[in-house]
Amino acid sequence: MECPFCGFKSQAEQHEDYAMQLHIESEHSETHAAFKPDEHLSNPENTVEESDGAGGAYVECPIADCTEVVLESELDYHLELHSQEAQDDSTTPPTATENSSPAPQAEEAVDVDGADGDDMRRARSAKRRRSSPTRDTSQDSDEIAAQTRRKKAVSVWRNILPMPKWSKSNKLEQTDASTAASATSASSTESKMPKMLGKAELGRYAHERQMPDWLVKMLKRDGQVVGEDVIPVLKQMLQQTSTTEYAYLCHPSVQHVSKLRLEGGFCGYRNIQMMSSYIIGAGFMGTHNNFNGKLPSIFDIQEFIEAAWDQGINKQGRVETGGIRGTRKYIGTPEALAMFVYLHVPCEAQGFKNKKEAGKAEASLLVNVERYFQQGKYDPNDKVRSTMLPPIYFQHAGHSMTIVGIEKLKDGKANLLVFDPMFRDATLITQRAGRKFKYKYPDMALNAYRRGHKYLKRFREFEVLR
Repeated sequence: MECPFCGFKSQAEQHEDYAMQLHIESEHSETHAAFKPDEHLSNPENTVEESDGAGGAYVECPIADCTEVVLESELDYHLELHSQEAQDDSTTPPTATENSSPAPQAEEAVDVDGADGDDMRRARSAKRRRSSPTRDTSQDSDEIAAQTRRKKAVSVWRNILPMPKWSKSNKLEQTDASTAASATSASSTESKMPKMLGKAELGRYAHERQMPDWLVKMLKRDGQVVGEDVIPVLKQMLQQTSTTEYAYLCHPSVQHVSKLRLEGGFCGYRNIQMMSSYIIGAGFMGTHNNFNGKLPSIFDIQEFIEAAWDQGINKQGRVETGGIRGTRKYIGTPEALAMFVYLHVPCEAQGFKNKKEAGKAEASLLVNVERYFQQGKYDPNDKVRSTMLPPIYFQHAGHSMTIVGIEKLKDGKANLLVFDPMFRDATLITQRAGRKFKYKYPDMALNAYRRGHKYLKRFREFEVLR
């Protein structure tokens, strides 16, 4: 069955009518009323249990145009991040959270003409745009309306969907059963022959030969959503919050690249684009000539990876994936490493794994990331220590992000500061790009970029590429 509006095809073999009704009501309803799913049915896109090694039930995010597939146990947190994505100046913190301040700290005072030292001068012109030369600015009002609908939808769906309880036993099962997007570590020395991976590692389209034409056209037309000058905004927010003892940030030219609506699981590619934004913005080792000053497209990245395999760089990746050219298969740390090695970008991959003791891999990761940023040049007396270092490609089971800094709180806890390609920058962030400002709820703004113990405790295996 095919959607008459957008060509969407349900993957469900059972309850196909139900799946299409849910899709049309949530994606194409003129009133955007939430269609209440039948709680007695399993998620229509996941009626056939995946048998490739991923533990736990997977569900598709119910927010319009998101299309991300997440563990059912992580859906509540995923929806929370959508809430943060929809924040604007009218948003106020409902209650004090794990990382938030309980009360306002300062009144708003924006200086449009000011610049925050070297960070603001080094960063690009302040605007958030699709990085496509043919972008139609008339879409801006549609995007604002879509943000409003998503904000309402998050609230509706959180009330409709039963959130599963996270128990110690099933957490261990799901973490042990799940693997990163490419399970074989880039530094693996296993002698056994590589074999084709399945849906657990490559996603629901693991066996798809070519992505659909409508998606190819959309990716070529719209490129990617890019948030520029975000790191200087985060710097000011970190300076203004009372909960942060100190923080490190990477080079301010790094852009936050986010997925297009309906594109699916291209997070690995979006993180490579974020790493590439540093190469371009910082003029790193002259390698920006490979990109001609523009972010490589998803199709460019696929060609770079395939070319790396042709040269014998991490060539087992071709066997494990069956090739990625023109497909929607997930990629991970080994593929990112292969591309950058092929482009002569100095880099190294490292893994952190401890499935026996909870928190060990997380602790090692946090220590390692802080040590990395301590290598940069900065004033140790500064609360927010801006470095000129590259960001870090960050992978865990089922998802990848880009680490742009690390924060130590006054209570002793630590948070990674990340750009997550699943989510776009909130309006309250983008409106402050390129400006000096004071904001009364800095923690509320920062929470969308924080990944601390609440998030990391779910995983016992991590990979980084720097």
